[in-house]
Amino acid sequence: MAHVNIVKRIKSDGRWVMRSVPKKPNGEWDWKSLPEGRYYIEWWEGPKRCRETGGTTVAQVLEVQRRKKHQIDGLALGLVSTRKPSAPPVPIDKGRALRTLIDRYLDQVETLKKPNTFRKYEAVLDRFADQFTDRQFESITTDELDDFVVRLKKSGMEPNTVLHNVVIIAQFFKRSGRGGIMRQLHLPERTTALPVAYTDEELAKFFAACDDFHRAMYSTFLMTGFREQEVMYLFWGDVNLNLRTARVTSKPDRGFTPKRCEEREVPITSQLVDLLRNHPQRPGCSFVFPSPAGNREQHMLDHCKAIARAAGLDAENFDLKTFRSTYATRMLRSGFDVRTVQHWMGHKSLETTMRYLVPATDVLMKLEQVGIPGMAKATAVRPPRQSKAGLR
Repeated sequence: MAHVNIVKRIKSDGRWVMRSVPKKPNGEWDWKSLPEGRYYIEWWEGPKRCRETGGTTVAQVLEVQRRKKHQIDGLALGLVSTRKPSAPPVPIDKGRALRTLIDRYLDQVETLKKPNTFRKYEAVLDRFADQFTDRQFESITTDELDDFVVRLKKSGMEPNTVLHNVVIIAQFFKRSGRGGIMRQLHLPERTTALPVAYTDEELAKFFAACDDFHRAMYSTFLMTGFREQEVMYLFWGDVNLNLRTARVTSKPDRGFTPKRCEEREVPITSQLVDLLRNHPQRPGCSFVFPSPAGNREQHMLDHCKAIARAAGLDAENFDLKTFRSTYATRMLRSGFDVRTVQHWMGHKSLETTMRYLVPATDVLMKLEQVGIPGMAKATAVRPPRQSKAGLR
């Protein structure tokens, strides 16, 4: 009899690992011994270990294991040919199980996409599969998909999040032979908010509350426009203080690749160069901003909010992404062309960068210079302080 083992992909100490499903003393599988995850089956073909997705439920993985055992036994007895059929593929029938197709698609996403992308796809498609349990893919109607969209919206999900879910589901449908599904659905309108930027007053208070280490860290966020993980994985080898440049580079051995796998280089100011020149470098550590243990710092957001609270600012309004949008806004207002800022930000489209061309904050003073003919001007009103919310 063929030996096909069952394993489960679970998260342990912040990392995804494979664990064999243990057995009880009586020989039965102990399904409850491992946390939530996705099942796989494993078997050996000579010196090569093979693995195949088995689904998210016990019933699914047992069925996949049973079929694989029969296939291997059939090959050993010569009952099943090892040659691939030369006939053209069989047309899509009406009996493809939705859960099986989703598992196959997620296996492809996990192999080809970044871990964060896979986790997003997995959450969306698992929710979708739970809504259509034990259904066949071709049997799901457009009306049922519309009902699913309505259910997401009524659950409290924001319109943009609903659309993000539908895009992922539509990509799955296209890969499975039912393209153009989004054009058939009634979708909520996308909300396009103006980018948010910190004021100079807010930044001054924030940096006054920083120690030297965090002043250098958040100045790097502010003066490079780097994303959180791009600063997290910033190595000293990425920074050239003489040429005044900082780079975003891939770190395959650390499991980091830039967004869309695009590396880039941005110029930095002499002020940031001075901060980094005086920033201590830990011996034997490549990270510019390491954790206390010398690994990558994963609590940058928590520290950011703690500093904001210490500075008497609203911690809810302080996050790492807003440093990035503030960088883009300041660069564009300083006169740099949109195409240059697009490259520095690592944006795919010019339209995304142009969103950061938000209105200036000193418009009220300039408006007072424009009067209505024949009417006396009122006393100039001092413009109110522009808050973060006012830039939305």
